[in-house]
Amino acid sequence: MSRMWKWMLPLCLVLLSTGFAAAQSQLERDLADLRAWMQRRSSQADSVIRQEWPSVKQEFKELTYSLDRNTKKMPAKSQEEYQGIKQQYQEWEDRNERTSVSLDGDKLAQWERKMTGTTQISRVKPVHLRDAYTRLLEYTREQRRDWSLRDWEYAEFVFGELNTRKAEVLDLLSGGDKIKIAALQVEFATLKKGREAKDAYEHMREENR
Repeated sequence: MSRMWKWMLPLCLVLLSTGFAAAQSQLERDLADLRAWMQRRSSQADSVIRQEWPSVKQEFKELTYSLDRNTKKMPAKSQEEYQGIKQQYQEWEDRNERTSVSLDGDKLAQWERKMTGTTQISRVKPVHLRDAYTRLLEYTREQRRDWSLRDWEYAEFVFGELNTRKAEVLDLLSGGDKIKIAALQVEFATLKKGREAKDAYEHMREENR
């Protein structure tokens, strides 16, 4: 019996060591995925983050699920990096949650209905998603010149809701719908940048007077 224990003990230690190393390796891969995601998102403008905020929030939750549960298994350096990423994300969340909270619910419903035809964007069927984007862009093209910055906040929020719904049903969309929706998303971002450029120019003129 004692001989068996002498043989089994080293084996158990090897198995435990191997399992721990494998867990650490997976956590390092998860951290690398989070790092790459953060770098990609950080390169985007604040307006893009705001438009896609519901999707950004869900992506972060999925990427950090395992890391949060196993933080203590990570090397000290990796833990430090992870906390830094979480702090940066928290700043995003604070900023974007304040924006969403500040929107009036009844007015937001009106914007949702005008821009997409429904106040139940989270339930739009995949087959109707392209039409919802098309309607939103048509409304934006027609009305954007009269919009205030506050109006743009509502428009961007509705656009973000559509983007979240798209992410949820992406695998159910046809190839043609994916291409068309992507083009409409680019157009909306371009129209918003045009407004930002106009505001910056007018601000510069005011300062030079």
